[in-house]
Amino acid sequence: MVDYDDVLKEVEREEKVDSATEYLEKTKRIEKEVRRLKRLFKDIDENKKKLVFATIDDVAFMTITMQDLRETIVREGTTCEYKNGANQYGTKQSPAAQMYLQMSQKQTQAMKILVDCMPKAQKEPVKQEDDFKDFVGGRGT
Repeated sequence: MVDYDDVLKEVEREEKVDSATEYLEKTKRIEKEVRRLKRLFKDIDENKKKLVFATIDDVAFMTITMQDLRETIVREGTTCEYKNGANQYGTKQSPAAQMYLQMSQKQTQAMKILVDCMPKAQKEPVKQEDDFKDFVGGRGT
């Protein structure tokens, strides 16, 4: 005879393992993105590092979460059906699509902070050639 309590416990145990595995995998992906972004900002002014590194943590989280949301949207679409009571039903924007749009806006704001904190490149002004002078100078010869 099948003990349904044992089956239920096994399913719950497997779900916990899956969610723990997913958590660890996502955490590793976020840490990898943090390292990648911090390398880009390794030469910034010390006064800006706290702001930048805190923002990097947020951007890395949003980047990885948005990748996961994008996969969900591709798999399930941008709309879902709803039913509120007996006669209220239809389609609406999926929660994944809503979250993706909201997170995209926040990520854009955070990326602007990072870009504004990037060190300015120390380049010498490029001397522009004056083709007109060459043209006029070459006519007399």
